Amino acid sequence: MLKKVADSFILQVPVTLIVYTFYGLILGLSLVPSGYLIVTAIHRFGPGLAAGSSSEVFLSLTTICLATGLAVFLFFITGLIVMGIIIRLLSLGIKPGSYTIATPTVFRWLIFSGIYTMAVTLILPVIPMTFFALLFFRIIGAKIGKNCQINTFMLNDAYLLEIENDVIVGGQTDISCHIFENNKLILKPVTIGSGTMIGAHCYISPGVTIGKNCVIGLNSYIRKDKNIPDNTRLTSVGAVSFKAAGKLEKG
Repeated sequence: MLKKVADSFILQVPVTLIVYTFYGLILGLSLVPSGYLIVTAIHRFGPGLAAGSSSEVFLSLTTICLATGLAVFLFFITGLIVMGIIIRLLSLGIKPGSYTIATPTVFRWLIFSGIYTMAVTLILPVIPMTFFALLFFRIIGAKIGKNCQINTFMLNDAYLLEIENDVIVGGQTDISCHIFENNKLILKPVTIGSGTMIGAHCYISPGVTIGKNCVIGLNSYIRKDKNIPDNTRLTSVGAVSFKAAGKLEKG
């Protein structure tokens, strides 16, 4: 059935509408506390907008606007909790391995990846390096140690990610526990040892293990399944030819 859906544009339309309805319900559930705060503020201070006195109008409008601003940040918190819990529930039982495209596992993976995309688009860029961002990834299932500074929200399939104590991850670094190859979804865990620093704009592929006290320099790319020993220092080499890069990798 999933194969037929994947191959048919006509069948994709209703399935997509059902999935996005589900996403809309998740978004609405996340907005409930914020909506309650805004409605309460309007109910309490709305009559002051028609009072006629400029001071009363200004005070009422200011209060409603302040409540709206607080509601936005309240949504950031409740949204991360609601989305994190649903992502975790949908990812339960999906183990590392290789999965063909038209399977229930991949379909489930696509659904919770869409929820993660909502969090990435609406919330996570606004609260980097905060307790709430770490809470979100821990709810998903990521194992994150103490004193970690994670300045990125691109932790894909974080339930397969283990970050030990005192790790620093730079901004816009992408740590991915999945990759698509030969029409298959490949899921593999990523482990980062304690005391390691990963610079900004790096890409860490699935199956990578980075040892303790390593330094992964700016813009570095680590291929899948690599095992980086303890105390390793890596850096990227910018603007070199393919031939030169091949010699460097062989060396």
